Amino acid sequence: MQLAYPYVLLLVSVLIPLLYLYQRRGIYGRITMPSIAPLRNKRAGQSRYLRHLLLALRVLAILCIIGALARPQLLTGVRIKETEGLDLMLLIDTSASMRALDFVAANNERKDRLAVVKEVIADFIKTRHNDRIGMIVFGEQAFIQAPLTSDHDILLEFLAQTEIGMAGDSTAIGDAIGVSVNRFKNIQAKSKVAILLTDGENTAGIIDPTISAKIASDYDVKIYTIGIGSNEAVPVPHAGQIFRQQLPLDEGLLQDIAKQTGGKYFKASD
Repeated sequence: MQLAYPYVLLLVSVLIPLLYLYQRRGIYGRITMPSIAPLRNKRAGQSRYLRHLLLALRVLAILCIIGALARPQLLTGVRIKETEGLDLMLLIDTSASMRALDFVAANNERKDRLAVVKEVIADFIKTRHNDRIGMIVFGEQAFIQAPLTSDHDILLEFLAQTEIGMAGDSTAIGDAIGVSVNRFKNIQAKSKVAILLTDGENTAGIIDPTISAKIASDYDVKIYTIGIGSNEAVPVPHAGQIFRQQLPLDEGLLQDIAKQTGGKYFKASD
């Protein structure tokens, strides 16, 4: 226990005597009478004792106020916990093909690819307690949706705001990798990992994905790639109707990116 402002206690030596003198003057007031003989046998009434009680309560109130102003603090000790986590950058494809409805939920409801990806990523973020995680969305362009942060609550809010088409309808895989490397290159971290989630092939952007992967390898950025969906015809909504359409997934490219950077490739078809 300690006091933040112990000098405030000096007020006790000033305020309590002043209060006592003020109260004493009220208790012992004088009445001028020609004779006090009629009053000699009178007993003190209860009002006199109540005045003493009032003085005690006032003193107690002042002591409580002064004690509060001194700000007593209970010290429980300082604990230092050292943790080591990863720096993770999530690269999320938001191109038009992510509208495909080839994922089925437990209640047999069809969901688009991005909705399912967001659910899985949200669960993933909640398990990475010691990691700094950032988010890049890409379509025709690639940009940072959320910088590297350990505030996972705000990261989940940014994830919830991610929408199909927000970066264009095409797929710029190379640019997305380039943006992630640009964020990682000046960071002194033991582990720098990018997780690339896409359902297509590189159809846009100014940087070739294989060149981006080589640059990532030079900066010790390990890329894990996840191919979403299948190469078969899948239901795709268009103009209020649903058509079956084949959406190409370049698994060879994703495998090559992972291999160049020391990561791994995974297929997510359900």
